[in-house]
Amino acid sequence: MRPLRSVLIGDVDHYPSEYIFGVNQGMTILGHWHRTVNVRQPIDVIAKVLGEVDPDLLWGHMLLWSPAGAAHSRQLLSLCADWRRRRGTKVVLHDGDARQETRFPYDISAAVDLALCNHTADRLAWKIPQLHWPYFAFYQSTMASPHPEWACDLFFAGRVGEGIYTARTQLLSTLQQVLSAKGLTFRCLVTGSGPHTLFRTPEVAASATAVLGHGRGPEAPGWVDVRVLQYPGAGGVLLHDDVGGFLEPYQHYVPYKWGDLESILAGIEYARAHGAKLRQEAFRFVQARHSSVIRVQQVLGWLGLATEAP
Repeated sequence: MRPLRSVLIGDVDHYPSEYIFGVNQGMTILGHWHRTVNVRQPIDVIAKVLGEVDPDLLWGHMLLWSPAGAAHSRQLLSLCADWRRRRGTKVVLHDGDARQETRFPYDISAAVDLALCNHTADRLAWKIPQLHWPYFAFYQSTMASPHPEWACDLFFAGRVGEGIYTARTQLLSTLQQVLSAKGLTFRCLVTGSGPHTLFRTPEVAASATAVLGHGRGPEAPGWVDVRVLQYPGAGGVLLHDDVGGFLEPYQHYVPYKWGDLESILAGIEYARAHGAKLRQEAFRFVQARHSSVIRVQQVLGWLGLATEAP
């Protein structure tokens, strides 16, 4: 049986995307042939790539809200619809943002088979099935060794600012002062202010005493913070207030109460005392159930393209 052929159309060069990297990793480890093409390219360039690959499966990233504009998104949908009709190519799109509203609220059933959503908000306007598909851990066969460059008591990397990030930004600012006063080290790497830490996940997870994450609450139903599985799946000790039911407290992560600085400090102490066991349990559990390979297998199975891992 030949390997599957797939193409991901997405914003592959503009920023490091967990979705793009994980799909690439999962398809490759499963033994399939996978290629990416930048969604910002003219439609004839994208069409040429599809003609070269003859894909069984298309993965869409920013398919409905292309950085090249609304007209380009319509061209992409037309291209996908043509491949579905002529070739029987399966098409999936990713909707990973914490949004209640449906961007591009129109019927896309002629062009897309399945929406992979990191939320449970209503996407009925698309008239296609919707699969709850939270972010995953990147596949690792073993945990990394600690590295002094990333050693700290608490680590956080992500976006700050106004709007949906206001509460997070205020908490991080207060934490910085409190931890410093107690002689604890806090590495807070703001997205856009330096190198992205996506490819440093194994070293950060192994080196930081604890990694901080947070949820979005009822305003984002079904949304799961990327850190929930990213860091435990690399052997990190996660402090989190909402893991969406995916992890067991004090077995795979350390819970804390949002906005409660004392519970965060207590979490760091727990991580220091029980970190070794937590790391092993979290790594084993998440890699077995929530890795990029497992998530990709889930999609292939849903589409009737399931294959066994080599």
